[in-house]
Amino acid sequence: MADSFDLAVIGGGVTGAGVARDAALRGLKVALIERAEPGGATTAASTHLIHGGVRYLLYDRLTTHATCWDSGHIVRTAGDLLKRLPIVWPVYRGHSRGLETVETLLEEYDQFQPMKYGRPHLRLSAETCLKIVPGLKAEGLRGALVFDEWWVDAQALAARTLDSARRAGATALTRTPVDAILREGGRVVGVRAGGRELRAKVVVNAAGPWVDRVAGLAGARLPLRLMKGTHLIWKNPALTPVGLLVEAVDRGRYVFVVPSPLGTWVGPTDIPGPDDPDATRTTPDEVDYLLRSVKLYFKDWPAAPDATIVGSRPILGQPGSEKLLSRDFEVFDHEARDGVPGLLTIGGGKMSDYRVMAEAAVDAACAKLGVSTRATTQDFTLDGKPVGTIPEFPRPSRALKHFLRRHPRLREAHALAYLGAAFGAHLARRTAGLRPLSDEEEFRRRYA
Repeated sequence: MADSFDLAVIGGGVTGAGVARDAALRGLKVALIERAEPGGATTAASTHLIHGGVRYLLYDRLTTHATCWDSGHIVRTAGDLLKRLPIVWPVYRGHSRGLETVETLLEEYDQFQPMKYGRPHLRLSAETCLKIVPGLKAEGLRGALVFDEWWVDAQALAARTLDSARRAGATALTRTPVDAILREGGRVVGVRAGGRELRAKVVVNAAGPWVDRVAGLAGARLPLRLMKGTHLIWKNPALTPVGLLVEAVDRGRYVFVVPSPLGTWVGPTDIPGPDDPDATRTTPDEVDYLLRSVKLYFKDWPAAPDATIVGSRPILGQPGSEKLLSRDFEVFDHEARDGVPGLLTIGGGKMSDYRVMAEAAVDAACAKLGVSTRATTQDFTLDGKPVGTIPEFPRPSRALKHFLRRHPRLREAHALAYLGAAFGAHLARRTAGLRPLSDEEEFRRRYA
């Protein structure tokens, strides 16, 4: 006899785990099915940062705003897993963006940092930067900016979120591939996995870069633009004393250098990947690109990484060049989209807004189920303790976000209009001497 659930969730990455937790906390009977270990694929291959996305301010300001907003909830609910990471952004003579441009960008980011308990940026002289990051190339260094993000063991975040879902009553089947989506009269009524039939009133497809393949099991489609991201890993957890964001060797993008308990990570790349996420592999060209990028700044950097890791980013299908792709997310109702009732897909997004992605997916499922309970995932830590008072911050307009996602040039113009006005105000402050340099002592005091 088949097991029966209100909701079956396909995919045990951080988003799928978030969906299971949200639904279970609302009192729904939930089953999550994951073919491997929780968070073991796309989640594990991320840069392991809960961040708003500084670079999105150049072309997708509302995604930076929305991601910072939900990152605050993640800090409150999973704070014991997070560690504040100062990130130094060195600026050299000949870089594509100068000190004033970079500082303007971070001044704008400062407006959103309080949402996620981030701190205002600092500006450093070249001399102070070299004291903080010994071994950094001195030639041509004009100065540096410092901002901070939250480092997290991403796979542990997914596992802890799923543990929270289990305590709330969810069933989790790991190492259990989904063999089929069950349909009756055209309606999705559950899944077959591991030799079991799991009947469900609604199935939520949260399979990350595999969402199109999973939707295909029900005769639906959800085209993505899969972008491949490779990181190089050195076992030494502290090849640098702080995080770094450096201009890559091609000057077309930036690369993180992240010291962490998992080693020192350099990356990611950001290039179109294969249509099949299972075929995603790191290439020698990617390794060479990242190695040359980090060695631009460190003469004595180790010659070769100890390991590499690669994943596919599940970016929603959209027009525009790769550099302008929105990291927004959307819940797709396949009844309205493809004539396949009973199936929802949560697509796009990033780890830093996984909680609100899950909330949106479960809201859509509850509408199908006729259930009116609201999300409470923001109110309790992953261990079940109340988070206390939650600061109120405005959220960006969802309607405007959706509109701009479909019009990348307008989205970029919207972002650049803010930056243009901010640049003028920045220059006025600099002229008036209102932005003094920070010294090493101030940096150590802030990030002790």
